[in-house]
Amino acid sequence: MTSTATASFVLDKWEPQATDEAGGTEFARVAIAKTFTGAVEGTSTVEMLTASNATSRAYVAFERLAVSVDGHKGGFVLHHTADDSGLTLKILTGSGFGELTGISGTANIELDAEQNHTLVLSYDL
Repeated sequence: MTSTATASFVLDKWEPQATDEAGGTEFARVAIAKTFTGAVEGTSTVEMLTASNATSRAYVAFERLAVSVDGHKGGFVLHHTADDSGLTLKILTGSGFGELTGISGTANIELDAEQNHTLVLSYDL
């Protein structure tokens, strides 16, 4: 049965580093850290690669979470892909550990009018 866990999060670190630019498109690497509160409680680190130009941008990222999800302590990896058509977040198969071993599912990030971030995790355990 699929469960849903919702949590607010803040960005503790956002460190972009330009790595390459050619033909008007820049590649960059961004190191990110987050803290989650709510049904998902804990922290994460993110390694993101971006590509952007005057008309488009996209990113891929892997996010390692060390969290408690609805009281189950452990962690897992989220695989991010995003471009101008939208964002996809999937739990990387086999990445769950601790009490989250075997977790699978997807997630969404919502942003409200005050720019507060919310993670909505739909998962099976």
